[in-house]
Amino acid sequence: MPILAAQVTNPLQITFVGTVIAVVFLASIVGVLGWMLRLPKETERTRTATRAVRSVNKLTRILVPLLSKNEATDRIVALAAQMVQSRGGNVELLAVIEVPFTLPLNARVEEDEKRALELLNRAESVARKCAGMNKTGVNKRILKARNAGPAIVREAEMQAADVILMANTHVRVRGNVQQINPAVDYVMKNAPCEVLVLSRGQAGSAQNGAGGEDALGKVTAAGSAR
Repeated sequence: MPILAAQVTNPLQITFVGTVIAVVFLASIVGVLGWMLRLPKETERTRTATRAVRSVNKLTRILVPLLSKNEATDRIVALAAQMVQSRGGNVELLAVIEVPFTLPLNARVEEDEKRALELLNRAESVARKCAGMNKTGVNKRILKARNAGPAIVREAEMQAADVILMANTHVRVRGNVQQINPAVDYVMKNAPCEVLVLSRGQAGSAQNGAGGEDALGKVTAAGSAR
């Protein structure tokens, strides 16, 4: 009795058309993946933005000299606290007591010491309210010196401050021009790091500081920023 043999066929027949389709499909996948993973071309604008972001992110130690008790000082303290909030940095609050040359440097000046303590406590309250008790390190210090400007610069050097934030308080008026605080002027010219000054704008000057708007201006002092 004859036995019928089953015809064996190859299920993986390779044809020219199938090869072309496979090559096209593979090329499209590679092209899509290449497009998804392709890095954008860096331009001068993007390089500038990257440098600016990196520079700001390095500002983790901020020195805030407290020259007076007013809204401008509160705002500059709040700004300092917000700057270090996400970086785990520190805000160094500094109150300088200027001791006249007629007294020894370590003399007790109770009224000035009381005022300095009030400045520090108020600034600490503002900083902690803005950034939270556990998110920002706030340090306070009272320093006695002959002149506030050199004392602030020396403190910035000792604390290795990345930036100094301070509010300008005009000390006198000549005609319609308000003069900059000598301590602020000295710090801007001699600071070892960048200096950010909150200064009252023209509206405030015209009203002699009553109810005017504040303008935030950046001033880079002598010395290189870290």
